[in-house]
Amino acid sequence: MSERLVSAIGKRFPTAVCTTVAATVRIELPLDGVVYRARAQMAPRGRVAVQLPSTDGFELALKWTDRGELQAQSARFDDSCLVETNDVSLANMWLDADARAALLASRYVSGTPEALRKTAPLLRDGTWQHEVRSDEVSAERVDAEESAERIADMLAASLALALRPVRWARWFAPLARALGGEASPRVELGGRPVLRVRRGATDVTVRMLRRLGPGDAGRLRAVIGAHRIGSGGEVLTLISENLPRSAWPPPNDQGACTLRIDDRARALLDAARPSTTIVRRHDVEIMFDGAIADADRLGAAVELAAYWATDHGHDGPYR
Repeated sequence: MSERLVSAIGKRFPTAVCTTVAATVRIELPLDGVVYRARAQMAPRGRVAVQLPSTDGFELALKWTDRGELQAQSARFDDSCLVETNDVSLANMWLDADARAALLASRYVSGTPEALRKTAPLLRDGTWQHEVRSDEVSAERVDAEESAERIADMLAASLALALRPVRWARWFAPLARALGGEASPRVELGGRPVLRVRRGATDVTVRMLRRLGPGDAGRLRAVIGAHRIGSGGEVLTLISENLPRSAWPPPNDQGACTLRIDDRARALLDAARPSTTIVRRHDVEIMFDGAIADADRLGAAVELAAYWATDHGHDGPYR
């Protein structure tokens, strides 16, 4: 059985390197400059799993119900798809056109052609469920899968979901060029920066995350950060009046001097219009609620983070 599965995966993905451990096939597959590690098995239940970069607690479950009821998706996806998630906006973003097309393609299998026709009909297979959870994409059914080709189908669908952080990173590439920075090859939620920008002696990073702490239920955020150089220890917290209290950051250091906002910082704040601005003793974080595509606002936030990260002596905000 494992030999058939290795053969089917090799035919579908010629660059894949497969090794067999008991009933499980372990796969290493290079795609778009990234090596994806996956596992696949046909029994005792059919299952495929592909590792992801950090998803910061994001969860998504998809199953085919044929109920004619749509959940959190456009009408073009499938009227029999049920999506359950802990972040609807991120689920809509994750299930982009490529992911939806791959999921729909994996759902249909060729039936036996009738005696008087040569074209095999396509039949719906609702036995597989798909998930994004615990930093991996998986597809699973409750019992064994007799067809090695169906396992290869599920691997293709899972890879389309796993490649979403790479496709998302391409969305940041124009922003990186506009800011004179570098974009990461894939987005990690709560992990490595998606953008790095150099301003003088200061490295400014842009990260995407969902949670500010263990008790945070999660919402998509863009965080511009920099390490303070030669800090005098002053702190500052600014929160947009429209931001829900559940999305407020933790309180700043108590007892420290308050950072003064000079004319340059005020102008940059007005241009950026962030959700929150936090200047701690050793770092600066400027946060936007949701992903941001406005190069002008993001650029102003990068300049502000770099400005407040550097001690300007008597000419700047540090007195």
